[in-house]
Amino acid sequence: MYDVIIIGAGASGLMAAATAASRGARVALLEHKDDIGKKILATGNGRCNFTNTDMSADKFHGSKALIKNGLSQFDYADTIRFFKGLGIPAYDNAGYIYPNSRQAASVVAAFRMELMRLHVDVKTGIDITEIKTAAYKASKKQADDRTCYCIQTDKGSFTSKKLIIACGLTASSKLGSDGSLFRHIEALGHHIQKPLPALCGFSCDGLNFKKITGVRCDATVASVIDGQMTEQNTGELQLADYGISGIPVFQISSLMSRAIDKGQRVEVVIDFLPAFSDDDLYRYIKDRSTTITDNRSLNEMLNGLLNNKLLLELIHKSGVSPDKKGRLLTEDDCKKLTHSIKHTAVSVKKPRGAEFAQVCAGGIYTKEIDVRTLESKIHPGLYFCGELLDVDGICGGYNLQWAWTSGYIAGEMQ
Repeated sequence: MYDVIIIGAGASGLMAAATAASRGARVALLEHKDDIGKKILATGNGRCNFTNTDMSADKFHGSKALIKNGLSQFDYADTIRFFKGLGIPAYDNAGYIYPNSRQAASVVAAFRMELMRLHVDVKTGIDITEIKTAAYKASKKQADDRTCYCIQTDKGSFTSKKLIIACGLTASSKLGSDGSLFRHIEALGHHIQKPLPALCGFSCDGLNFKKITGVRCDATVASVIDGQMTEQNTGELQLADYGISGIPVFQISSLMSRAIDKGQRVEVVIDFLPAFSDDDLYRYIKDRSTTITDNRSLNEMLNGLLNNKLLLELIHKSGVSPDKKGRLLTEDDCKKLTHSIKHTAVSVKKPRGAEFAQVCAGGIYTKEIDVRTLESKIHPGLYFCGELLDVDGICGGYNLQWAWTSGYIAGEMQ
C-alpha cells in the first residue's frame, strides 16, 4: 500500500508528488499519457513562463477563498526558491519568470530527476477504470477503521491511504486533460461545474473575418456584457476566419465564456489604433484630407495607417466608400472613420472549443473542499489540485503558479 497515489502528472500533480515524497511519503504517480509533463512542454511557446512577480488575487477568476488561502501558503517567491533547489535558476523578464534555459523541457527534466531521487513510483500510459474507497486498520492497536483508496486500472490495481486527483479539466485534451476521470470523481460524490474554455479565441460577427484572417495588430479589446464594460486589455490582436484571438483576448476570456454560458449578451469593442486618441486620429484623417491635392481614393490616402486588408474592412464598416476621393471627405466622414477604427464592436457568439483553450474555467464545487488544505469534505484523505479546482488565471505565469501552489498544498496532506 502506498501512502499516497496521485492521478495526473501535469504541473500540479508533479508538484504534489515531489512535495509528498519529500516529506517521507511512499508515492505513486499515475499518468494516462505516455510521459509526464506534456502540457508544461507547451507553455510559454516552449519557454515555460512558470510564475510572475506581480502576483495578486485579481489576476485570477473563480473561487476567491481558494485563491486567497492558496497564495498565502505558497506564492511566487516560494516557487522561485523551489525551482532553484531543483537546479532551475530563474530568468526575470519584467516580472515574467522563466527558467534561465528558456526551455520548458528543463522544468520537466528537473521534475523527472527529483521524482527519481525521491523514489516516486511513476507509471505512465495507464488508464483508470474505477476508484473505490475501503476500510483498513492502520495498526492492530488502531480502534477505528480508516479509509483507503483502491484504484483499478488497465495495468492492475493500486491502493493508498490518501489520494490526490490532479487530472485537469478539458483544455488541450490531446496533452492529457480529457475529462475521462470526471465520472469517477462524481461516483465519489463530488460535483463538477461545467468546464468552460478560457485563454482562448472567440467566434464573432460584425466584421468580414474571412477577408482579414491572418492579420495581427496592436489593439485594445474591451468586453461588454449585457451593455456593461467589464475588462479590457491591450496587446497583439490576432484576427482569424472565425473571429478574434491573441493575448489581449485571452486576458478577458474567462468572464466572457462564463457570461455566454449564462446566456448573457457579450460584445467586444476593439480599438485598432490605441496609440492614437480619438481626437488625434480625427485630426490625422482631416489633415490628410485637406492636404491631398490629387484624386487618390480614401483607401489610398490612408495607406500605411493600418494593414491594408484591415483598413479596407474598417472603411467599409464606417459606411464611407473606400473609392471616395480623399480630398472630398466631410467632417462627418472623418468622424465615422475615426469611430470605426477606434470603436468597432463585434458580437461574441461562442468561445473556441476546449481543445483550443490553454485552460478551462470551472471545476469541483468549492463548497465540497476545505479551502485551506484542499481536502474533500466528503472523503477524508482525498485531495484535489490544479485546474480541477475552480481557479483560472490570466496569461503570464498565473495558471502555472496556481498549479504549483495547489499541488504543494495538496502534497502536504495536512
